[in-house]
Amino acid sequence: MKLYRVIPYDASAAPTERGGALFVPAGGGNRIDNPDLYDVLYLAASPEAAIAETFGRIPLWTPETFVHGSGRAYALITYSTSDDIAVFDLDDVDALKSIGITKPSTIVTRDRSKTQAWARTIFQTGRYAGASWWSYYGPDWTVMGIWDRTNVAIDGTPDVIVAASEVVRETAVAIVRQIGT
Repeated sequence: MKLYRVIPYDASAAPTERGGALFVPAGGGNRIDNPDLYDVLYLAASPEAAIAETFGRIPLWTPETFVHGSGRAYALITYSTSDDIAVFDLDDVDALKSIGITKPSTIVTRDRSKTQAWARTIFQTGRYAGASWWSYYGPDWTVMGIWDRTNVAIDGTPDVIVAASEVVRETAVAIVRQIGT
C-alpha cells in the first residue's frame, strides 16, 4: 500500500532526524496522540489528501505557502507498507462498537481528550498498527495515524512541491482553494 505525507524536507537529514522522511515530531495535541504510549506518523492514502491536510486551512496558496518557516521547501513523501497492515477503521460501525463507541460523533469531535482516549483503547488491544479515518477536507480521502512503523518504508525520492505542481493544482480545485502568485 502507498501512503503519503507532506513535510518541510531536509535532504541532508537522516530519515529519523528533523526534516527527514521518517521523523516524527513530539506529539500530544493531535487526534490520536498518546505520547506516553507511542509516537504517531500521520499519513494519507493519496497525495491530494496529504496536501489538503497540510495546507487546507490556508485559503490562498502562494509560492511562499510551500516554504516552511525554517526555509526548507515542503516535499511530498511516498511510503510503502504491506497491504495487510492492521489499521483500525474508524469508518466501520462494527469496529467502533468493538471498542464501546456507539455514536459516530465521538469520532468526529474536536475534543482531543476524547479522540486520544479511544485511540489509547485501540492501541492497548495490541492488534493494530494504527487507525484510519476520513479527511476533514474530503470524506472520500483516507488519513491515518500509524504508531507501529516497523513495516513503513520510504518509497522513492521525496518530491518537492510548489504552487505550480500538478498535484497541488488538483488538490486546490478539489478543496476549493485559490493559487496565487
